[in-house]
Amino acid sequence: MGMRELLRELVLADAPPGREQDVQEIVLRELEPLVDDIRVDIMGNVIAQVNGASDKTFMLIAHQDEDWALLVTHIDKQGYLRFTRLVGHRWNLLGQRVNIHGAKGKLTGVVGLPAPHLIPVKEQQKGYRPEFNRMFIDCGAKSAEDARFMGFEIGQYVTAEKHFKELANGRLLGNCFDNRVGLITMIEALRRIHQRKVEMNVVVVASVQEELGTRGASPAAFSVEPDYAIALDVSPTGDHPNIMEGLVPVRLGEGPVLLIADQYHVTSQQLNTWIQEVAKTHQLPLQSVALRSPIHFGTDAAAVELTKSGSRVSALLVPTRYFHTTNSLVQYSDLEESVQLLVKCLESLDQIGNSG
Repeated sequence: MGMRELLRELVLADAPPGREQDVQEIVLRELEPLVDDIRVDIMGNVIAQVNGASDKTFMLIAHQDEDWALLVTHIDKQGYLRFTRLVGHRWNLLGQRVNIHGAKGKLTGVVGLPAPHLIPVKEQQKGYRPEFNRMFIDCGAKSAEDARFMGFEIGQYVTAEKHFKELANGRLLGNCFDNRVGLITMIEALRRIHQRKVEMNVVVVASVQEELGTRGASPAAFSVEPDYAIALDVSPTGDHPNIMEGLVPVRLGEGPVLLIADQYHVTSQQLNTWIQEVAKTHQLPLQSVALRSPIHFGTDAAAVELTKSGSRVSALLVPTRYFHTTNSLVQYSDLEESVQLLVKCLESLDQIGNSG
């Protein structure tokens, strides 16, 4: 299966935080032929190792869970499902088609939105923005009893209806590229170095619950104890309307992004210098970004860095427009160049100690 086809399969699979099993199955299937050892820990992290020539360990980590999910909190008398947001933007909820993961399988619903004719003019003038306690999912039920007969209960997960489309100029539109693009980068890089000698033990981790506060990364790092680690994730872009100039100097189509800092930490100068030197040596594009306040952004890297005795960490990001919504956009060339850079890094592990 090619990289584009595998990305499509990953995008169309459901993996809300804490319920990553569908993506986990794909990751296990793809990694098992490529590694010397593979396991799933008690949290659900997939941890796989390629044995290297030294006793040092280099870890790659990309999260399995997706960036838009809800949780059912109440079923009212009319059969409407009330919910809370697990992850995703408030303003991207209304009118969305969703999948409710019920006891009798996955069924379709919609986050109800009154016709504009029914919204008072004063509310429209202010900008219609209902609170969560006014939002609901219409699953077709006529009553609470009907909804329960259909298999719906409190605590069930709700995910966005999945889609994957190819647009012009090599651009891809789909759900949860955060962080299916990180997973595909990690898997494809391992495919391309398969059966090659690596200088360190390379451990790849497909983590869980990153979107709930990097909850899977710390237990995985505690187990692996990496000397070095790179988180693979997405970067916001500043190349579309309504972004303050200079806030995010990242553009679609200009290659992978090196994270210098985010609101939780600054990344390792030694690793960053090494990655920049590898990119320069092989004439591969590399953007850089520092995502500090007022930008609310973080990756698994910060959690890995502080686990046990600590690690040198950095993050490589794929430029992604509109993530944490149900329609995000990436460019295929950025994915390909991210994989190429990661492969060259894995082939240059012996050079880390000479950088920074």
